[in-house]
Amino acid sequence: MTKILLCISWLLFSAGASAQALWQDVPVGASPAEVQALMPEAQPAPASPAPGDERVLLEIPAFELAGAPFKVSFVFKADQLQRITLLANTDSAQAARALGRRLTTSLRSRYGLEMSTKSRGSTSSATIDRQWTFRRTSVHLQVVDETFVRLEYSGLAPARSNRL
Repeated sequence: MTKILLCISWLLFSAGASAQALWQDVPVGASPAEVQALMPEAQPAPASPAPGDERVLLEIPAFELAGAPFKVSFVFKADQLQRITLLANTDSAQAARALGRRLTTSLRSRYGLEMSTKSRGSTSSATIDRQWTFRRTSVHLQVVDETFVRLEYSGLAPARSNRL
């Protein structure tokens, strides 16, 4: 009996661990209802045109992260979550760079050194554009138009082999 319970608990744990989480443990491919169940503060977004067939269906108007308020947008394609974008509007380029540095430190502690960046090794650069890949999740941090800090979590497609 103990072995059966152990097997069942192992199966349940491994099934939950295999879900690809983006941000705040929200899994890629989740439906809008599933996102709202995990993030009760997410509310329907105002209708806005989006490129292609991706749409922002849910948003959190203000979420505190690294000492700054971010707007969180949940982007769906065919009612499946594709990416989560966090955007902060700071009052100056200096504040945006400082926020970008704080987020870089936090992301490095969670995901390690960035794999791709236009600003790698440059701590005094006015530009911050860094990307991490962890498991099948891509994390992209940018300072845009000098005062906006953008943090985007997206799922990566599983690698396919080209067998002929």
